[in-house]
Amino acid sequence: MIITLENRKVTIRRGDEKTVEGVVLSRTEYKMRVALKDADDAAVFVCVDGTWISEDCEPVEVYWDWWRRPPKEPASESNCICPKELAARLIHSLVSGEDVESEVEMPVVPTVNVTEERGDVGRP
Repeated sequence: MIITLENRKVTIRRGDEKTVEGVVLSRTEYKMRVALKDADDAAVFVCVDGTWISEDCEPVEVYWDWWRRPPKEPASESNCICPKELAARLIHSLVSGEDVESEVEMPVVPTVNVTEERGDVGRP
Protein backbone atom coordinates (compact mmCIF):
# COMPACT_ATOMS: atom_id res chain seq x y z
CA MET A 1 0.00 0.00 0.00
CA ILE A 2 1.32 3.45 -0.89
CA ILE A 3 0.47 6.26 1.50
CA THR A 4 0.77 9.73 0.03
CA LEU A 5 1.54 12.80 2.14
CA GLU A 6 -2.00 14.12 2.07
CA ASN A 7 -3.25 10.80 3.47
CA ARG A 8 -0.86 10.65 6.44
CA LYS A 9 -2.73 12.80 8.95
CA VAL A 10 -4.79 10.83 11.46
CA THR A 11 -6.73 11.33 14.65
CA ILE A 12 -6.50 8.57 17.25
CA ARG A 13 -9.39 8.18 19.70
CA ARG A 14 -8.72 6.16 22.81
CA GLY A 15 -11.27 4.27 24.92
CA ASP A 16 -11.49 7.18 27.39
CA GLU A 17 -12.80 9.37 24.51
CA LYS A 18 -9.59 11.43 24.40
CA THR A 19 -8.31 12.19 20.92
CA VAL A 20 -4.84 13.05 19.69
CA GLU A 21 -3.71 14.08 16.22
CA GLY A 22 -0.80 12.43 14.53
CA VAL A 23 1.07 11.74 11.33
CA VAL A 24 1.67 8.22 10.01
CA LEU A 25 5.40 7.59 9.69
CA SER A 26 5.11 4.07 8.26
CA ARG A 27 2.34 1.61 7.68
CA THR A 28 1.73 -1.93 6.55
CA GLU A 29 -1.57 -3.76 6.48
CA TYR A 30 -1.29 -4.76 10.15
CA LYS A 31 1.09 -2.26 11.75
CA MET A 32 1.68 1.49 11.75
CA ARG A 33 4.00 3.94 13.47
CA VAL A 34 2.47 7.32 14.22
CA ALA A 35 4.10 10.52 15.45
CA LEU A 36 1.54 11.81 17.94
CA LYS A 37 1.18 15.49 18.81
CA ASP A 38 3.09 16.45 21.98
CA ALA A 39 4.66 12.98 22.33
CA ASP A 40 8.41 12.35 22.51
CA ASP A 41 8.36 8.98 20.75
CA ALA A 42 6.35 7.51 17.91
CA ALA A 43 3.52 5.18 18.87
CA VAL A 44 3.05 1.77 17.31
CA PHE A 45 -0.41 0.40 16.58
CA VAL A 46 -1.20 -3.10 15.35
CA CYS A 47 -4.37 -4.24 13.64
CA VAL A 48 -5.96 -7.39 15.04
CA ASP A 49 -9.15 -8.63 13.37
CA GLY A 50 -9.87 -5.15 11.97
CA THR A 51 -9.30 -3.31 15.28
CA TRP A 52 -6.30 -1.08 15.86
CA ILE A 53 -4.59 -1.80 19.20
CA SER A 54 -2.23 0.59 21.03
CA GLU A 55 1.05 -0.36 22.71
CA ASP A 56 -0.92 -0.45 25.97
CA CYS A 57 -3.10 -3.23 24.48
CA GLU A 58 -6.09 -0.90 24.33
CA PRO A 59 -8.32 -0.67 21.24
CA VAL A 60 -8.28 2.71 19.51
CA GLU A 61 -10.23 4.24 16.67
CA VAL A 62 -8.28 5.69 13.76
CA TYR A 63 -9.81 8.52 11.75
CA TRP A 64 -7.95 9.40 8.56
CA ASP A 65 -7.84 13.09 7.72
CA TRP A 66 -8.97 12.49 4.14
CA TRP A 67 -12.24 10.97 5.44
CA ARG A 68 -13.32 14.46 6.52
CA ARG A 69 -13.19 16.01 3.09
CA PRO A 70 -16.61 17.03 1.84
CA PRO A 71 -17.91 14.71 -0.86
CA LYS A 72 -17.52 15.95 -4.39
CA GLU A 73 -20.59 16.76 -6.38
CA PRO A 74 -21.51 13.69 -8.44
CA ALA A 75 -20.74 13.92 -12.14
CA SER A 76 -23.72 14.61 -14.33
CA GLU A 77 -24.16 13.27 -17.84
CA SER A 78 -23.43 16.73 -19.24
CA ASN A 79 -20.01 16.66 -17.50
CA CYS A 80 -19.11 13.52 -19.44
CA ILE A 81 -20.05 14.64 -22.95
CA CYS A 82 -17.52 16.36 -25.17
CA PRO A 83 -17.93 17.94 -28.61
CA LYS A 84 -17.62 15.60 -31.60
CA GLU A 85 -14.54 17.50 -32.80
CA LEU A 86 -12.70 16.87 -29.54
CA ALA A 87 -13.73 13.22 -29.52
CA ALA A 88 -12.44 12.86 -33.09
CA ARG A 89 -9.09 14.47 -32.13
CA LEU A 90 -8.71 12.16 -29.14
CA ILE A 91 -9.56 9.06 -31.16
CA HIS A 92 -7.15 10.11 -33.89
CA SER A 93 -4.42 10.68 -31.31
CA LEU A 94 -5.06 7.28 -29.75
CA VAL A 95 -4.97 5.45 -33.09
CA SER A 96 -2.04 7.34 -34.63
CA GLY A 97 0.07 7.86 -31.50
CA GLU A 98 0.34 11.59 -32.21
CA ASP A 99 0.31 14.16 -29.41
CA VAL A 100 -3.12 15.72 -28.84
CA GLU A 101 -1.59 18.99 -27.71
CA SER A 102 0.18 19.57 -31.03
CA GLU A 103 -0.99 22.52 -33.10
CA VAL A 104 -1.49 20.33 -36.17
CA GLU A 105 -5.10 20.27 -37.27
CA MET A 106 -6.34 16.72 -37.04
CA PRO A 107 -8.77 15.34 -39.54
CA VAL A 108 -12.21 14.34 -38.44
CA VAL A 109 -12.33 10.60 -37.92
CA PRO A 110 -15.62 9.00 -38.92
CA THR A 111 -17.31 7.12 -36.10
CA VAL A 112 -18.39 3.54 -36.56
CA ASN A 113 -21.13 1.79 -34.61
CA VAL A 114 -19.69 -1.65 -33.87
CA THR A 115 -23.09 -3.30 -33.71
CA GLU A 116 -23.93 -1.96 -37.15
CA GLU A 117 -20.71 -3.38 -38.59
CA ARG A 118 -21.63 -6.85 -37.29
CA GLY A 119 -25.14 -6.55 -38.68
CA ASP A 120 -26.80 -6.49 -35.25
CA VAL A 121 -28.61 -3.23 -35.93
CA GLY A 122 -30.29 -2.14 -39.13
CA ARG A 123 -28.62 0.64 -41.06
CA PRO A 124 -30.52 3.90 -41.61
